[in-house]
Amino acid sequence: MNNRKAYIIYIINAVVFIALEAVSLTMVSNNSIVQRSEIMKAVSAVTGAVSGAAGSVTGYFSLGRVNDRLSGENVALRMENDRLRAALSSMSVPDSISPVPAPFRYIPATIVSNSTDRLHNIIIINKGRKDGVAEDMGVITDRGIVGYILSAGERYSKVSSMLDIDNMASATHRSTNTFGVLQWDGASPRRIILHDIPVHTELSDGDTVVSSGYSLIYPAGIPIGTVSSKELRDGVNYDLSIDLFENFSSLRHVYVAVREDIDSLKALIDGEEAVRP
Repeated sequence: MNNRKAYIIYIINAVVFIALEAVSLTMVSNNSIVQRSEIMKAVSAVTGAVSGAAGSVTGYFSLGRVNDRLSGENVALRMENDRLRAALSSMSVPDSISPVPAPFRYIPATIVSNSTDRLHNIIIINKGRKDGVAEDMGVITDRGIVGYILSAGERYSKVSSMLDIDNMASATHRSTNTFGVLQWDGASPRRIILHDIPVHTELSDGDTVVSSGYSLIYPAGIPIGTVSSKELRDGVNYDLSIDLFENFSSLRHVYVAVREDIDSLKALIDGEEAVRP
């Protein structure tokens, strides 16, 4: 009972205090132009701060919609880039008069789990079979090859990261168009090795390495990183250390690359292997 009475008295005192403050401010502002100006500045500052905070909160909750829109735009731009690349490649063929379709379409996805501190790192994305994702599809960003789909569930998929010592992909030293095998050595998540570059290749630190397109599941021409050093192997080939453009430790948004003609290519490759002696 005493606590309730004390609480009521506290509320009454607070209300009286606020009322007196309001009366005082009114009297001061009515009797002094300078003081009225200062009060209005203070009120404007408080109002601006509150409005800014409200805007920030609104902006934060709209980030999801913005990211979805940007992902869709990036997919459209990447498909158009692939379509133009394919069209340019076909210009040297006289009979190629029909429109050239883009070899890939892309499914935007968000990473829900990631690791970079193991020898066999795994990534989980929030897209699965219901979204058109299947095993062995490539996973990329605009700044590199991320890995490939190891297994696809209904709503989520497991990705074998390029930061896996058993994962390999084909990549090209862009200035000489010399390709080699890209493979992580388990040392640093910001660096990868490009193997089997012939010793006669003209190399410089800072040269760009891109995806070659020979891995079938990755589009050609994706920037991967730059050459930071080279090491001679067996007297005939270089191993190049590549500083990655993509930071796997802060990776958040990726694209699953769906190759439209993959079944035809696999059938052709399997057929060639079957007829070999």
